[in-house]
Amino acid sequence: MKKIAIKLSFASITMMFLSGCTFSSDALFPSIFGTEAQENAAASYQNTGNLPILGTTNFEPIEIEEGSNTGTFVGQKVISFRNELTQLQTSIKKHNEELQKVRSSVINNAMQYHKTIGTIEAKLQVGTTPGNPNMYALLQSAQNNIQIMNINTDTLNQLSARAASDAAMTTYLLDSIRSAYGVSGAVDEDHRQLRILENETNQTSILMNSLLSEVNADISRQQQYIESARNYIIDLNSSIKVGSYGVNNVPLPGTTVSAGSNPILIGNPNVANLKPLFVAKFNKANVNYEDALKQAVSNAVSAKPNVRFEIVAVTPSNAAQLSKTNVQKNAGEIFKEITNMGVSADKVSLSSKTSGDTNVPEVRIYVK
Repeated sequence: MKKIAIKLSFASITMMFLSGCTFSSDALFPSIFGTEAQENAAASYQNTGNLPILGTTNFEPIEIEEGSNTGTFVGQKVISFRNELTQLQTSIKKHNEELQKVRSSVINNAMQYHKTIGTIEAKLQVGTTPGNPNMYALLQSAQNNIQIMNINTDTLNQLSARAASDAAMTTYLLDSIRSAYGVSGAVDEDHRQLRILENETNQTSILMNSLLSEVNADISRQQQYIESARNYIIDLNSSIKVGSYGVNNVPLPGTTVSAGSNPILIGNPNVANLKPLFVAKFNKANVNYEDALKQAVSNAVSAKPNVRFEIVAVTPSNAAQLSKTNVQKNAGEIFKEITNMGVSADKVSLSSKTSGDTNVPEVRIYVK
């Protein structure tokens, strides 16, 4: 009897996290940035985003051992069982081939999506013309990638249905093989071959159910990924309308903090209809916003020496408490960085709020 093994190969997909540091120049004056060199500098802050987290197993069925025809009734059943098992394993191979193709398509489209999104973000960071048609063309390209990923999800749903049917058939075959032990008129060779078939069918059943489980997990993760991507497209569409980040953002006056004290953030501040000078999106562990922050603050002070800065920690409305705490800490760090640039602490205030117009924690800076 040949050695039986289920070959499972695993690999990890590297995760890349979204980051974003942006500022809107026309909060003070028409243009802070605009040169090619400045756009290239801003592009260094663009992100490639997370790739979808999909399963990585390559499902390869075991090899079925051949057997001789004993000429008995049970021997004929053994031959029939073996043929059915062969057909089920052929289905596994087809399912696996389709699954790997879909996964490859999902990852390729996700990479293209984030490449396009990164280009849009880089342009928005330095500012562009409101309603720039080239930006909308890029946004449409990103939407096309999302649509293909959605089609891939539909394909996975169809694959799941077929795999579930085959998994049920494999279970039925296993039960039939076990029942054959009780049929009279068998010889020892029949039972030996039944034991081999039972083992092979049991392992095939495990493999088929594992495939089904990964397909269903891929569907669930992919649906969440697509939903998040669609929401971000909506956010970018709003920003493209005005040519920079912050189109729907509003400033929130907060408590003035004296020099040397710890920043304290308060909730429920009054709302004024202004656009932020600077937005730092904290959706990954390390966000490189320092250089862009220095540039924005420096230009603001140059344009208006007595300018006052308002720092607002913004938490998505559905975020956990830990997320709120972390973004408030980030706002406190930015407060310290601004005062370290020479801005008097009495010209910097802090506040916090929750908002439904963002999907990630943000620190927004407004000017007065």
